[in-house]
Amino acid sequence: MVLSSKRIQMYCYDLYPCFDVWARRDRQTQTLTVMNQASPLNHPKKLVELYRQFYRANTRYNPKANAILKLIDIASDTLLKAESTVFRGEGLVETVAAEVCKLMDRVRSSTAEGRWQISNREEERQAILEFARYFVIEVFEKSFNSDRARMSGKQINLIRNNCEFLYRLEQDKENRENPPQGKQAEEDE
Repeated sequence: MVLSSKRIQMYCYDLYPCFDVWARRDRQTQTLTVMNQASPLNHPKKLVELYRQFYRANTRYNPKANAILKLIDIASDTLLKAESTVFRGEGLVETVAAEVCKLMDRVRSSTAEGRWQISNREEERQAILEFARYFVIEVFEKSFNSDRARMSGKQINLIRNNCEFLYRLEQDKENRENPPQGKQAEEDE
């Protein structure tokens, strides 16, 4: 089914603001403005911001998508596998954080793809916990209403695609600001 531009505009400017109290539309300029970080439209941006604090893909230029999205995949897989009668609330947050910590241990020992960003392990664990808490509480529980079917369907794929794009934009910006020198520049290209 192909949607016309008028129908897309109707969804964006007329219907979406009905469901997101933080979204404001302006039909004159055809813009949709998000007024608060609490909006579900900001989830991918916040997720990327949180996990880039402690994890990066191996290469600075054109990293593989699976390296960029490894943390999103681990978090969503953990939520799908965790038994809802056993793991809830903070216990679910800690379970996701534990799985991400296991990945970071493998990254540090060079048995998994990626680069760690925080040398202090205690600070790293706190950053991981903050990422896990946001993913579980804001994305899974509040936005997805703890619905595992939505977590395994199109919605998580849209978040993944958005996270990959935002990660690449942020990495491009970082590459422009801090171009690699010497041998590192040759390896990354």
